[in-house]
Amino acid sequence: MSDSPTPPGQLKRLSRDMLADGTVYRMATERDGDASTVLTMEELQASRQQFLASSYKGGDIWIFGYGSLIWNPLIDFEERRYGQLFGFHKRFCLWTRIGRGSPDAPGLVLALDRGGSVKGCVYRIKAEMVADELDILWRREMLNNSYVPRWLQVRTDEGVVRALAFTIRHDSPSFAAKMSEAETARFIANAEGFVGPCRDYLFETTDALRKEGMADAMMERLTKLVKSER
Repeated sequence: MSDSPTPPGQLKRLSRDMLADGTVYRMATERDGDASTVLTMEELQASRQQFLASSYKGGDIWIFGYGSLIWNPLIDFEERRYGQLFGFHKRFCLWTRIGRGSPDAPGLVLALDRGGSVKGCVYRIKAEMVADELDILWRREMLNNSYVPRWLQVRTDEGVVRALAFTIRHDSPSFAAKMSEAETARFIANAEGFVGPCRDYLFETTDALRKEGMADAMMERLTKLVKSER
């Protein structure tokens, strides 16, 4: 992580309060300007309601995290387990022109794409907290409408759980086609948004995976490449 002071207009670190009070939404729309594709708070609420109604009366739910949700989940959960999702893999396939990049120098962040498998963590949310916690999650993950939220089967040491995961929308303007690791590293190394440098996202995620016993060869290679760019 960079030790330099936080520049004006940049968050020191994404927090739950900043999502809840609309700070992230306001900063995103200001950064994006008149051409903003950010969903309004009303649109985010409608999207969440369509996926899971506020009148939900079911049981606890699980949420799958594979990137920043591992080291900065920002949701209130009752239980955390390690898990593996089959049929999807994580890839730097999502352009970020707001949070970790700019329109002139976009960054790249992880998203789930079809094929393979991915390790991560699942978080159990109490039934009575589901609507409130998903509102927080929607304001974080669905802001630019580039994900498809899905219920997917995640294997854990204590059995399979049905978990909510956010998968990439291939028809989104923010979808990034496959590129070389060298190209990916260049974008990550040179991008910065109101949440901070894109490289910090990579470094934090790589470090968290390593500490959790899920070290990832692709992430390690990209980390070395990005550090060599600096």
